[in-house]
Amino acid sequence: MKLSLLDNGVDSLKATYNSLEDIEYLLVGGEHRIKDAILSLNHANEILFKLLLKQRIECLVFVDIEAYMNAKEEMNAKGKNNVFEVKSGLQTIGFSEAIRRLELLCDIKVCPYLKKGLQYLKQKRNQIMHYEIELNEGEFRALVEKLKECYEYTIRFFSEHISGLSELIEDARFEFYSLEDPDVEAIRDEENIDYLADLDDVN
Repeated sequence: MKLSLLDNGVDSLKATYNSLEDIEYLLVGGEHRIKDAILSLNHANEILFKLLLKQRIECLVFVDIEAYMNAKEEMNAKGKNNVFEVKSGLQTIGFSEAIRRLELLCDIKVCPYLKKGLQYLKQKRNQIMHYEIELNEGEFRALVEKLKECYEYTIRFFSEHISGLSELIEDARFEFYSLEDPDVEAIRDEENIDYLADLDDVN
């Protein structure tokens, strides 16, 4: 399994898109779709902001740059592929700090409408993640519209920095299912044949 920052972010954007599409056709019971969309859109932005930082200076993704450098040194010494393999407790920044670093250290201006929308959704996310949320019908409809707007701003912004983003989203979450249940008996027979062949080789 391999899930890069780009793969991870695009997957969450596709999850957001799917949830928002589904809500259009649901007469009852769409609350979980909105919950999914809030969580996945928040995650997509945070991950893709980190991607933009990593493409410039990877250490900017981490809260404590010194701790990252020490982990990177140990990673290289041990021949590992990821700093988390040697220091699992490393902390990465949240999306607010990621935006701040992009703007102040990388001269990348983030759309103010996107920032405002994300702050609004962050409040709703925190309610969902850490306690509970209750909205009347008008507030629920307003939340759905905010979600759609924020999704559109997200696509516009990251499309400026990630080539072929729309195509990546379209192709994301491709899954292939087996059309038949595995033939357990056939598998056992093949294993027995292989086992007997190995015995013959030994003898």
